[in-house]
Amino acid sequence: MADEIPIIPKVSELEVRTGNIVNWNRLKRKPSQNPTVELTECITAAVKKHFDAADKTELQYVRFLECVDLEQQQQQQSLQDERGELKVIIKLFICAEQSPDVVVEAINKVITELDCSFVETVLLSLSMFESEDDIQVEQIKPYWQALEGLVDQKRVFSIGVSDLDKVKLTQLYQLARVKPSINQVNPASCCVVPKDLTEYAKQADIQLQTHNDPPELLPSGQLKDAVRQCGTEQDSVGWSALWVARYSVLVRCRGIIKSKGYVLRALRDPYQPL
Repeated sequence: MADEIPIIPKVSELEVRTGNIVNWNRLKRKPSQNPTVELTECITAAVKKHFDAADKTELQYVRFLECVDLEQQQQQQSLQDERGELKVIIKLFICAEQSPDVVVEAINKVITELDCSFVETVLLSLSMFESEDDIQVEQIKPYWQALEGLVDQKRVFSIGVSDLDKVKLTQLYQLARVKPSINQVNPASCCVVPKDLTEYAKQADIQLQTHNDPPELLPSGQLKDAVRQCGTEQDSVGWSALWVARYSVLVRCRGIIKSKGYVLRALRDPYQPL
């Protein structure tokens, strides 16, 4: 109800860390569910557990809300002992136009979460656009340069991109100092991968992969609904995602997912009307 007392009236920033969701029973019952639904359920679970455990009086004064699903995080074993047998892949969704510094922030948060010193692959997705046709290479460039810096620091070994056609992939390849090693394509948007893209990828030694992520992974309405389920109508007003990092830890040469989770950052405009 709109007249309910809000739980987090002063919060303007939200960070959610889901921990390892591979063995989460709710997801096991829905093995093929939409990535947006999966993420939304993870946010709801983490925020609800935080609200249930927190001092409600203290929450009235908090400005930065950090929600960690401790139950799932306990299943997030350090990678140090088995690092040579594992491969870490991060897909970073940039959900709003912002400083490229968020790339470093997001990747470092995942690296800290997994207790490792580097990851094998980072895939970049500009999720703030409604369609891949709206993506321009000049908009990718600053984020790509931030990824190149992480490669220089040996925090990331290879970098890739998502949903570029042949023309844009060629443009990115030409301007990039560290060349893209992967381009992900959503079959729902093109049915069959265009022949010119396939030929160029082969020529440039770029691996083409498929994915089923929607153009906008976390619409503001979904994020607001996730918060509303845990709090009040007023708590849900004004939220929008800045970025979402989805990580997968795979056993090398076997394709088995040992760990999977999300880290996300969101901002709130408290002046939006109900």
